[in-house]
Amino acid sequence: MSTGSFFVAGLMQGARPGADLADQSYRQELREVIGRHRPDAVVSDPVELLLERFAGEVTRIRAAHAALAGQPVLRRDRLDPVVLELIDAFHEMTELAAASDVCVAWLPGREPSMGTAMEMYRAYLAGRTVVAITEMRQTLAILACSTVILPDLAAFEEWLVAEAP
Repeated sequence: MSTGSFFVAGLMQGARPGADLADQSYRQELREVIGRHRPDAVVSDPVELLLERFAGEVTRIRAAHAALAGQPVLRRDRLDPVVLELIDAFHEMTELAAASDVCVAWLPGREPSMGTAMEMYRAYLAGRTVVAITEMRQTLAILACSTVILPDLAAFEEWLVAEAP
């Protein structure tokens, strides 16, 4: 059995405005399931990586991000440099999803996540295994980019034990 590498994609902001984030506890749950069956696996979590990278700049990033809401027109060449750094980091996360053996995408309920869609797409284009954990079985973007679609964490654990590369 291969230990491999896993990228934990999933809902962060979704359809919420500003800094209102979805519950992120699923990230630890996925890490625990993967660790139980693949203790030597490398698990990349973009939330952890971004918090490490921007540790001293969280307040500045939140202020610059909040300021975007009041601007009727946004032009990349006029964005705050810290927002550009955040954008660069996002692109790096999609590259990491593409470099990982398995991209696990947590999409609860029926809430869209554009960031997760981009991570899934990059992983799919790179020929990686993309596992979507979601109820959204008829969403074309999910169907187009997923190797397997599972309903919940228990099904993911079963898949990890029986079928994962």
